Amino acid sequence: AAARRTSPPGKKLSTLPRIESSTVGLDSIEAAADAEHRAAARREMPGGPAWREAAERASAGGSCELALIERGLDDADVIALVASLQREAAGSALTGSRPINNVTSLDLRGNAIGDAGAAALSGLLRGEGCAICTLRLWGNRIGDEGGAALVSALARPNSSLTSLDLGKQGQPVGDAVAAALASSLPRCACPLQTLDLRYCGMTDKGALPLAAALPRCRALRFLDVRYNAIGATGATALAVALGRADSALRVWVTSNAYNDQDAADLAALLSVDPTTAPLAEGQERLWF
Repeated sequence: AAARRTSPPGKKLSTLPRIESSTVGLDSIEAAADAEHRAAARREMPGGPAWREAAERASAGGSCELALIERGLDDADVIALVASLQREAAGSALTGSRPINNVTSLDLRGNAIGDAGAAALSGLLRGEGCAICTLRLWGNRIGDEGGAALVSALARPNSSLTSLDLGKQGQPVGDAVAAALASSLPRCACPLQTLDLRYCGMTDKGALPLAAALPRCRALRFLDVRYNAIGATGATALAVALGRADSALRVWVTSNAYNDQDAADLAALLSVDPTTAPLAEGQERLWF
């Protein structure tokens, strides 16, 4: 069987792709994804000082990006980091210094952050004056409670978060995160545009409420739920919801738990339903 066909963002498709049986195992795909993230870590944090020194340097130098990738950070480290950010923000008005919380991009991929660390980050995102636009947490150990706490912070008034990566946690958090998203996104005050939920163990149980929320998510532009356990029911719900959502939204659903016949049935549905027919006409909004 031919390898599963996918399309990266920006690549045009003349027709809607049909999912095919993959000859590549998920272990190989995960290994490649991990290698990609390790390469990014080497580019963004080549050795360097300990995380506390990096945070202080970001503050002193006025940097807007703080990358602490594969630094072995656990919950205690992240709680301390958050406390530093909050303390610096509180003291900046008196000292006239640039607060660390002016960092707009926080990259914590490949660490050992769990629910307690995620809850601390949620508190940071909820704080007044937080300027973080991008939060990357790929490859940590966040569970249901931590994932839901992070997502709930999206509803904070005047939030600046535009990109959130919760992919590949150490346990299947997809359904809990999706349920929290379904509650938070429709009333989301922040301009969240990109959401990465790959390798999260999401099933139809999570995909259905997430699909129901999509038409009300005005700011969302890219939703990536590849490499989960979404079946034909969930994939169909996402497709139908996409037909009713903002025309700028793109969704990636490849490499989930539906088969070739399910994909063919979905393609047929897209072509006859008036709300989804444009998805089957080369508008490149859905990859499945």
